[in-house]
Order: sequence, then C-alpha cells, then structure tokens
Amino acid sequence: MTVQANPASYPRREQPAMTNAKTLFPVCGRPARLPEYLVQEALRIAAPYGSADEADVERDLWCHLQVHGDGDHFALVLDLDGVATGAIWTRWAGGTPVAALDIRPDCSFIDPDSRDACCEFALHPGVHSHRLTAMPVASS
Repeated sequence: MTVQANPASYPRREQPAMTNAKTLFPVCGRPARLPEYLVQEALRIAAPYGSADEADVERDLWCHLQVHGDGDHFALVLDLDGVATGAIWTRWAGGTPVAALDIRPDCSFIDPDSRDACCEFALHPGVHSHRLTAMPVASS
C-alpha cells in the first residue's frame, strides 16, 4: 500500500514577497595569467574550427563562476567558431598557475524571461551567467 503525502497538512511557511527583480550573485573573479605557450596551444586547438586570431585569446583571466569555496577556478580562453562547437576554457586551483586547456561544450540554459543564453560551459557549478554580477572594469 502506498501512502501519498498531503501537502495541505504540512506546516505553513511565510513566503518572501515576490518581485520582478532576480537575485544576482557575485562572480568569483579570481585572476590568473595565461602563459604564452598556452596562447599558442589555444590557437592550435582552434585551427580546425576556423581561423583564430592571436588577439582573440584571453590572457588576463578571471574565474567566471559564482563565488565558491575551495576548488578549481574556470576562465574562458577562446570561443570556437561554428555552431555548437563550445569554447576553450582553462582551470586552476588556488595559487597554482594555469597549466592546461580544455574544449568544453556551451551551457544550453536559456533564461526564460530575458531569452539570454548562459555564457558558461555545460554542467558548470553555481548559477547561470545571467544571474551573476558583472566583473568590475579596471581603470587604467
């Protein structure tokens, strides 16, 4: 015999007032620098997907994920040309230098309200990019 739960019997919780504004979460932003040998490796990896220009390779990296505790930081290095090709990402932990590149498929989530696509990689931890605060622009 299966017993079905009766939601009406659950204790009632006060719900917060709903607003049209979505909560934004801080982006990690942990900085790193892409070594020159990985710039050349990114261009080599991108070659079969179309012509990539050296100027398109991100060198001054920052973690694109929601603020997180210990674990790896992830940064976009180069978008690959074409449909459903993904992008070249790198990751690093704590104070260790960036040492490898990966091709990762794009996250397929599309915000139902804004229709904005998530700019992260598939199966990324944390919230989708449209729910993150923007990185501050450094003044020079």
